[in-house]
Amino acid sequence: MTMRESEINEPGITARKLSVLIVEDDHDTCEVLAKLLRKMAIDVECACDVHSALAAAEQGHFDVVVSDLGLPDGSGFELMKMLKDQYGMRGIALSGYGMADDIRKSIEAGFETHLTKPVTVQTLMQKIRQVTGWVG
Repeated sequence: MTMRESEINEPGITARKLSVLIVEDDHDTCEVLAKLLRKMAIDVECACDVHSALAAAEQGHFDVVVSDLGLPDGSGFELMKMLKDQYGMRGIALSGYGMADDIRKSIEAGFETHLTKPVTVQTLMQKIRQVTGWVG
């Protein structure tokens, strides 16, 4: 459950950390994204493929998944459908593919929004806040 701004401003209530699952098969990209998000006091776990993303989702709670679409053992589209069906997860597609058809497929798969690489950390944070309602 995500804390809303009104809850955070009440005496005695503190915001909990946001938890993000990044699914990216390029190790360097995943590590850079994770490092930037951790600097903003966000808990981050990285997965490099569909299999490891599903294993991570089974082990913990994530507020949002940020996933590439082209993964070595499947697609981000398939992954998002499974994460949404099994865990009720919300997602942000982050891909080098940005044509109208790619964006439509992302939304149909269950992603809340689609970002096309390269993306700034400010844009990613804006979308994370938008999708989760997190105000941290």
